[in-house]
Amino acid sequence: MSTGATPAELPLDQQIEQKLDPLTREDVELYLKVMREAAERVKNPVSGDKAALDRAKKILAGSTSGRVPTAEEVKTLQHANLVALSMDQIVAEEMKVDARAYRGIAEAVESVIPNPILPVSPKDSGPAASEHLPTPLEERLSAVNAANEKFLAPYREEIQRLIAIVRNPANLPK
Repeated sequence: MSTGATPAELPLDQQIEQKLDPLTREDVELYLKVMREAAERVKNPVSGDKAALDRAKKILAGSTSGRVPTAEEVKTLQHANLVALSMDQIVAEEMKVDARAYRGIAEAVESVIPNPILPVSPKDSGPAASEHLPTPLEERLSAVNAANEKFLAPYREEIQRLIAIVRNPANLPK
């Protein structure tokens, strides 16, 4: 995939539409390639990533005294959050991967293989959750998720390991 990004597109962190077709081998290979690199970078951050996290820690320390962060400091905090929880987005951008396509694939993968270190929230915990007939989009997503869950079964263990590294709340600056 090559970048087809134009300046009019949404920022990378706002592109979260799930791919609506079942995942392909190429989709999974791309996801794993990006996530493997992202996990490695989380474990061994480059100097720019370390600097962003260090600056964010200083800003957060200052805010405990009631100091309001400046606009520039807010940008630093946003970047540090991206480094801490979404390194795959940074890596995908650096690899010149189409951001919208990658985020759609990541959403599709992670909608059926959730982060193993986060508490599981009860989705459809009872009949009250389904008081309406499913929309065509909900039906399609349900069918796609079922197909993706089966397709991703051989990759499940590695995906969970990578997600636990890349999307670990413990990575956030404190």
